[in-house]
Amino acid sequence: MSERSRPGLCPRVRSLEAAGNRVPRVMVTPLETARQNSAYVHLLRIMGGCVPIDMDPDSSPEPYRGVSLFSDPVHGYVQFVSSPDRKGRSAERDLIDSPWLQRLRSILQLQSARLVFPSAEHTRFVHSLGAMHIAGRFAAHLYPAFSRSFPGVLSLPLFEELLRVSALLHDVGHGPFCHFFDENVLGPRFGLSHERIGQFLVRGPLREIIEDLDRSPAGPFGRGERLSADWVSYLIGKGAGPNPVPENAPFLSTLKPLFSGLFTVDNLDYVLRDSYMCGVAIGPVDLDRLLYYTHIREGKLAIHRSGLGALEIFITVRAFMYRHIYFHRTTRIFDMTLRDLIGETMAEWGFEDPTGNLEIYAGLTDHALLEEVRRWRHSENAGRKKLGDAWGHFLSRRKEWKTVFERDGIILSGAKMPEELGEKLESLAGTGGKNSPFRVDVAFRDTRPENPWQMGDRQILVYDPLTEDLSFEPLAELLNKLPFRELTVRIFARPETRDLKPIEAVQRYFGKGKGSVKSF
Repeated sequence: MSERSRPGLCPRVRSLEAAGNRVPRVMVTPLETARQNSAYVHLLRIMGGCVPIDMDPDSSPEPYRGVSLFSDPVHGYVQFVSSPDRKGRSAERDLIDSPWLQRLRSILQLQSARLVFPSAEHTRFVHSLGAMHIAGRFAAHLYPAFSRSFPGVLSLPLFEELLRVSALLHDVGHGPFCHFFDENVLGPRFGLSHERIGQFLVRGPLREIIEDLDRSPAGPFGRGERLSADWVSYLIGKGAGPNPVPENAPFLSTLKPLFSGLFTVDNLDYVLRDSYMCGVAIGPVDLDRLLYYTHIREGKLAIHRSGLGALEIFITVRAFMYRHIYFHRTTRIFDMTLRDLIGETMAEWGFEDPTGNLEIYAGLTDHALLEEVRRWRHSENAGRKKLGDAWGHFLSRRKEWKTVFERDGIILSGAKMPEELGEKLESLAGTGGKNSPFRVDVAFRDTRPENPWQMGDRQILVYDPLTEDLSFEPLAELLNKLPFRELTVRIFARPETRDLKPIEAVQRYFGKGKGSVKSF
């Protein structure tokens, strides 16, 4: 039989085999029951993201019962559980259709970049579904090694559903304008983040649905098994503040890097999705290779040394995304305008701690906020009318600033912080103050952990087949060769500004030819 006619292989898998890259094979270990084993085989056969057409009904009983598909432009066909194994229980569909998940349809993935890249109108909802799909692929691949390290702890279906539900809910706490809202409202005013709110929702209004789930796409949970909302809450937690591993589930620390590590079910989706929806060509993100070489060894999440190249490329591509999409000069101009508006707007809105009034927070989305401020243009309240006019300029893409100086690829030495550089440049150019015709913008994102030798719950170990050692040194050495933090410095001026002499001091600071001053 020819390669082209082999049943059960989608074009993506055929192309891999034609190129000499064999489809990843994973050793299948005996499971407790034949039913779980058949479910596992069924799950492995869709690891490549395409549904097999040569399903053997004898080896996978009722493979289609309770499982449905939807189409995704990035991942192709994606499975979800549409009905529970037992009547009266819940399924993934109930979580997806819950008000808190459906709310994400009205929260856009990119707060300002969508005003620069016209097709970037995708939402946190579709991103969450994509992350769930990637989590399912990791579950299928990691389970044999997980079950060897933690025998008898979780059945495959419960292991899969733990990862899928955690990925599905990782962004459920987002407010309008996503991370921008974290940085300018939730954090400064309440000491919160969307992850903290997500944990609050998982342990609160979503707990009943989560703990009533009884199956995954691979099949029903084992006898007496239940998915704990506290497990999900731990996995989606990030940032400062206490987030201890649940005492009854120490194995969760092994899975934590899949949600807060260098490559995660989150960033593997958004790098692919954002680049696709923005129409920006990026280098290869070899998800298949990263997945194949990721495994669990000695109870720790590890990557085979042969997968380090794919990881390095992914880190580089992600940095490219920040430079050319999230930190695009026009994106940053709209970000500055948004920053001027959001605090005063939320004060006028009467926004309070969301954990104390979930009903109000549930209705606070991009769409709701933007429709409300549009109406303020016609308000008799002078403050609201002024804000409404300013929002009108933002929504009509009226640029309040122009770029007059730009320098990218800056790497800070020693322990210098981006904020220090920003203050230095403001001092040199005399651009401080809200009424200044100039603004200094220092855009930065950490490319890697500051200390690759101490990564905490982000730690991934490397397995070297030559020495059979498992250690963090090869990964630390790889990361240490990459810049920790790259900055892009820009100075913006009001459109009517003609005197650009203050910018010359900044140009002298960076050295001749290191930056550029534009004349208007």
